[in-house]
Amino acid sequence: MPPHDLDAIRAQVERFRRGWAEDGVSQWAAVDPESERLVGRLGMMRHHDWPVEPSPVEVGWVLDERWWGRGLATEAGRISTELWREHLPDERLISITVPENRRSRAVMERLGLTYRGTAHWHGYDVIWYAIDR
Repeated sequence: MPPHDLDAIRAQVERFRRGWAEDGVSQWAAVDPESERLVGRLGMMRHHDWPVEPSPVEVGWVLDERWWGRGLATEAGRISTELWREHLPDERLISITVPENRRSRAVMERLGLTYRGTAHWHGYDVIWYAIDR
């Protein structure tokens, strides 16, 4: 997916703020502890516009490619999955990516999610994985 401009980033941060306030879940900032630079986002979000089922919670991650392969997505995914099991009533946790993103698909599978299908969402053809209670 293409990088966002500053206005798009501000809108995204506002969506995350609303997610915490309205849904009780959102993503966390991933910050390099040495430089204090933002390197991505990780965690859960509720998608009220998901075309497959109403308002599921998604576990997801977006990281600067220089941070790939360090286990951050897997670690955040495991923590998110534990929080979902302990604190959220949803019967299913999903994760969404584009079909060619093999690295994210591997993380989803490490977390115990299984392939469920395809969808067209936000202008992209995506695939989704899920885990049920």
